[in-house]
Amino acid sequence: MKKIIFYFCLLLFVSCEKQAEWPIQAEETPRIVIDGILTNESGTHSIHVCRTVSELNMTPQAVSGAGVIISDADSSWFLTEQPGNPGFYITKNNFSAKPGVLYTLLVTSEGTVYSAKTQSVPVTPFENLRYGKNPGESLYHITWVANPYNAIHPAMYEILLDWSQLPEYSTQDSASCTARLFYYSLPTLDVSEVFAPEIERIKFPAGTKITERKYSLTKEHVDFVRAMISETTWKGGLFDSAPANVPTNISNGALGFFAACNVITVSLVVQ
Repeated sequence: MKKIIFYFCLLLFVSCEKQAEWPIQAEETPRIVIDGILTNESGTHSIHVCRTVSELNMTPQAVSGAGVIISDADSSWFLTEQPGNPGFYITKNNFSAKPGVLYTLLVTSEGTVYSAKTQSVPVTPFENLRYGKNPGESLYHITWVANPYNAIHPAMYEILLDWSQLPEYSTQDSASCTARLFYYSLPTLDVSEVFAPEIERIKFPAGTKITERKYSLTKEHVDFVRAMISETTWKGGLFDSAPANVPTNISNGALGFFAACNVITVSLVVQ
């Protein structure tokens, strides 16, 4: 009889639910968001300046006409707004961030100045990713990129897939024949990561060109990345973390992150 009473009480405990409304108050004035990564690769680098949104899947409002300057101890570079792409400010096409050099970002908009400082750390060599064939079909998928835990050399991996050049896909929209994926090796082990919700498995055919890029991460950049994916990719799993603001290195109440990374790149073709 005691067991029956215990089970009945337990059932009442776990099955009682009460609906609650949690009103979310949107900020009256959208905040500035500044985002950009400088790398050691020579080319055009961009800084994105926009405003926060109040609803999911809204297109951020671009901040046009801002003054954007990047400087180090010896030089300054004035970025120009990209034609036809408001809110994106670009360097000249031969800019590259030197390893270990401290860079300062200044963004001026509507009389307010926002600033941030960053410098890169060395990037370590990496193993090529691995892929495998899907059971029962001719398509492939990525099976391994990197260990999710690395206490000494955290990194971000950007994977670009492109099979638009294959003859059998020549009539399709090129955007449907490309994919961009991100993986991370972080110096922490999070239960929300281990039990994160499943993500879509990208399928691609033989002949796909894969470009793998590894970015070095500073400690401050790691903190930003970890908080960001805790609020996005890892959200909705069995062990959710409490919502919190994502840290930033940008002053004056702005959001986002300004980073410098050393990058190494390798390309391969799916055989």
